[in-house]
Amino acid sequence: YWLALTTPSVAYLARVAVFAAVFAAVFECARRAVCNADDSSSLQALSSPRSGSTDSENGARSGLTAATTFCSLLHSLWTSVAALWVCWLLISGGSKELAETIWQWSLAFSQGYFITDALAYGAQRESWVLVHHSWMVIAHHPIGEPTRLCSLMGVGDCSLAVWLSATGYLAEISTVFLCIRFFQHKWLTKHSVWYFVNSVCLLATYPTVRVLGAFAILCLSLWPRWEEYSRNGLASLVVFTTVTYFAMASMSAFYTFVLLRKGWAHAVTFSPSSKED
Repeated sequence: YWLALTTPSVAYLARVAVFAAVFAAVFECARRAVCNADDSSSLQALSSPRSGSTDSENGARSGLTAATTFCSLLHSLWTSVAALWVCWLLISGGSKELAETIWQWSLAFSQGYFITDALAYGAQRESWVLVHHSWMVIAHHPIGEPTRLCSLMGVGDCSLAVWLSATGYLAEISTVFLCIRFFQHKWLTKHSVWYFVNSVCLLATYPTVRVLGAFAILCLSLWPRWEEYSRNGLASLVVFTTVTYFAMASMSAFYTFVLLRKGWAHAVTFSPSSKED
């Protein structure tokens, strides 16, 4: 991993920088559109109070939360599709080269998002976002570096590293439904069948891909290769990845509890009190 910092691939860093710039532009456009929206506009409903302000007038409204959620939706949509595509290629015996190329571009896209969101939102609103996004960049950056580090992460097999990374990103499937839930909470005034459908999808995918999926990756793909990694002096990668997935599974299990603590009916039925969840 440290080779990625001391002798980075300039081409790969350029990809990350381009995607970061694109996300920065999208973030700022979304923030301004929501912040400057008229009271009669549906975009105004997406605004939130500025940090430290209780004034609900237009001048004291912020578009940060809407902007970060919109960018998260774009990020999760593509990374979910890419992860499913790459996993299918590797499972079905398709082109490993294509899978590696798709995923390395997808990781550059993802890191561009994480860097931008950490600076544009995390630094201003929620410090835990800085920690999460930084951790994600550290965990996946070497796999996206195409010349040598991807193979190193997979003990000589880049496709193994891509598999471990892509299966982890299947967690983004649930993020799509979580982001949609945010917009539904802002725009809905009464229950809708689409709220029910999205809530069911969220509750079905969140614990599945984030909790059960994490343990499946560890038990079926990573831990059985402990001796192989240890023999090549890479046991620390197994430990680091294990800690990462345990953390994700723990946080996801807690949020699943938050969603369901008032019962299944409350979780899938919209009401004004649902906005608190």
